[in-house]
Amino acid sequence: MVALKGKAISAFLGKRDPQVVAVLIYGPDAGLARARADKLARAVVADFKDPFNYIELTDADLKTEPGRLADEAAALSFAGGERVVRLRTSGEAAAKSAAAFLSALDSGAIKSNALVLIEAGALTPRSGLRKAFEKAESGAALPCYADGPADVRALAQDAARAEELNFDPDALDLLVSILGEDHGVSRAEIDKLILYKGPKSLRSSGPGTITLEDVRASLADGLGDAMDDVAAACADGAPKRLATALHRAAAAGASPVGLLRAVQRQFARLKTARDFIDAGESAASAMKKLRPPVFFAEQRAFEARLSKWRGPKLDRALRRLIDVELEAKTTGAPQREIIERAALRLALMAAR
Repeated sequence: MVALKGKAISAFLGKRDPQVVAVLIYGPDAGLARARADKLARAVVADFKDPFNYIELTDADLKTEPGRLADEAAALSFAGGERVVRLRTSGEAAAKSAAAFLSALDSGAIKSNALVLIEAGALTPRSGLRKAFEKAESGAALPCYADGPADVRALAQDAARAEELNFDPDALDLLVSILGEDHGVSRAEIDKLILYKGPKSLRSSGPGTITLEDVRASLADGLGDAMDDVAAACADGAPKRLATALHRAAAAGASPVGLLRAVQRQFARLKTARDFIDAGESAASAMKKLRPPVFFAEQRAFEARLSKWRGPKLDRALRRLIDVELEAKTTGAPQREIIERAALRLALMAAR
């Protein structure tokens, strides 16, 4: 079976193909890989502590017993029903065992009585593990790449809908702009927001709406504020404050690309506001027209940034941020160092 892509991934997660008994879940987003593996596993076994129907293996298990994967997959459950065999591997360490298992499945040499899930990190197209799954008739390769804004939006809406909640448009826009590309971090922040608002089991007022104030209150002093502090210090031209904000954001769990998104968002809002001003609007009117509008307590600082960033200088900053994203995603150099260095350069540029 070829690697799953796009809508095929959602369809597979929603309804598993009965011909597929082994799934490779790989990619740089470990949180998303874990969430997808959990979803597939729970469709078979509700309790991960069930000793008869659920087992986890490691690379060390396969090193001492290369055939262990096939043996566990073929084993019958004492309690009856299909089992789950789950392996978390560092990458190619499991390639030979997995390839032998898949070959035996496709040839009919063994029959699997379990759903086999293998979680790996980022794998290149040349990976032996990927190749084995992509060509196997009984296997599927499911990539897990970083969430984009549309993915985060859908994740938030689905989680809220399950608790009979919906988002005000401005609240959803702010949430999506705060959260980065790490699925696990995004899910944790969304769960925190829903807990703050109140899951349906604890609400007596029926369906509810998540407002802009709810998002701000839930994420206060957390990931969102830390990332906003980085963007603000960068636009304000405050290198010392930026260094402190970067340290705080890293401690809060902000991803490098998430930080870049926060800075890009700040400068994009400045550009939009400047366009309104150039068209004849006052600064106050321009700030109100932004979506979401500039929060009252932040208006004085934002107006000062509008004075610092205008014309060619602002255009150069926006182009630089686009170049930095390309550099961070394609060169293989450490993303955090690339993005933090770019933020410092912009802060120094603002101070000129």
